[in-house]
Amino acid sequence: MAAAMALVVSACSGGGEEQGASTAESTSSVSIGYAFAPETYDPMYAIAGAQVSAHMHALYGSLIERDADGVERPGMAESWEWEDAQTLRFTLRPDMTFTDGEPYDAEAVKTWLDYGREADDTPYRNLDAIDEVVVEDELTVRLDLSRPDPRLTKFFVGHMGAVPSPAALESGDLGTNPVGAGPYTLDAGRTVTDSTYTYVKNPDYWDADSFDFDELVINVYTDPQAMYNALVSGQVDVGYGGGNNYEAAQTTDLSIFAQPQNANGIALYDREGENVPAFASLEVRQAMNMAIDRQTIMDTVFQGQGVPSSLTFTPGSGPGYVEDLLDFYPYDPDEARRMLAEAGYEDGFSFDAVTLTKDQPMAEAIAGYLGEVGIEMNLIVRPPGETANTDIGKYDAAAVAQGLADSFATPPALWLGPATATNQRGHEVPEIRDLYEEAVTTTGDEQVALMEEIAEVSVEGAYNLTLGYVNSLTYYDEEAVTDIMVLPGHGGPYILEGLNQP
Repeated sequence: MAAAMALVVSACSGGGEEQGASTAESTSSVSIGYAFAPETYDPMYAIAGAQVSAHMHALYGSLIERDADGVERPGMAESWEWEDAQTLRFTLRPDMTFTDGEPYDAEAVKTWLDYGREADDTPYRNLDAIDEVVVEDELTVRLDLSRPDPRLTKFFVGHMGAVPSPAALESGDLGTNPVGAGPYTLDAGRTVTDSTYTYVKNPDYWDADSFDFDELVINVYTDPQAMYNALVSGQVDVGYGGGNNYEAAQTTDLSIFAQPQNANGIALYDREGENVPAFASLEVRQAMNMAIDRQTIMDTVFQGQGVPSSLTFTPGSGPGYVEDLLDFYPYDPDEARRMLAEAGYEDGFSFDAVTLTKDQPMAEAIAGYLGEVGIEMNLIVRPPGETANTDIGKYDAAAVAQGLADSFATPPALWLGPATATNQRGHEVPEIRDLYEEAVTTTGDEQVALMEEIAEVSVEGAYNLTLGYVNSLTYYDEEAVTDIMVLPGHGGPYILEGLNQP
């Protein structure tokens, strides 16, 4: 996971020229296919992950970026430093401006972070540790924390570091009319919501020379087969693959890159049993984990492109990934039935789970195994992009693919309140809270041991029905594509690496 892939994207030139050709008169364009569209252009409310981060990074850039090994590097921030465990200072690049002419300075960053700290019902509470944002001078902003939070710089690689124009924030319509200082700007006239998003190069971006293409086009293919057909026919330069078409792709000229990405499975949000009393029972949750044949689902639904696991911490994410915990729950339906009976559910029970269309095959496979031990999981299929942000707290469970590439982000995202997109009822595990608060204040072997103890508690508690790690599959034509980077834990190109012509 630490190694990201390097590809290169070719130009799709206008004027009827062949793919990869370019002339002074033509407009160079690169196209990428993703599974779903952004619900909003407001980074504070946008879904995390490559599918939507591509839009956020194109529009706004990022305070901190990552290199091909996942190591943090300067972005809109020229540098940053931890003065101590609770003080983080950013120094911004000089002479940056938003596309509306507003200065990109310390006041703009403070306006953004204060907005995020005060925003209601955001899907991620990534700024909760910030007690105060202080402008020290025009290009220096200091964050004073109420508690140590080693995850913070990781958040500034993502959406928290995608700073929009203060004027756009004040206007109240940032969600539909984005204004940033990133490498591209939205061409609204050539954008069709939920279908095609066209971005044109921003010549004033601080690193504009690293972006060769005049246009970036992001196409949305909610159906994996439609995405595959677009790749095979050359309608897009690079796009996501899936287990349902992996074998077919091997028979084509498409090149395939695979790397472990997400911890997939069923998130059990109603762990206190408010709507589904069975979820409050440890024996029931453990029985559910023993009822599914992880290896068979990986071999069939994902065509072998994944590793079965009972653990949510992902490979390469840092301390907390413990290989001995991967097979903690063996496939044992008889034992699952016995445990259900012992917990008072001999006749089983039923519950609803929401799923996106892209996760539906996995959810249906898991539902089949649960049904064999008397548990009925009714699937509610929602449009792309709605599960994470829409109606937080409404659903008792959900089919999820959690790309948590930083192990320190995993406990607060999944097992510590308040309610977020990844913990929609705000359930908190006190034992994990105590261990985590100790882990973030120490270092070295002691910190590793504490994180591994959290991993063990999380698996034994069966707080989710984890299936395993599913590979991120990226399909591309190697004669047309080079120099695209896929970050660990992501399922698509990292826009800020710079999409260049060969």
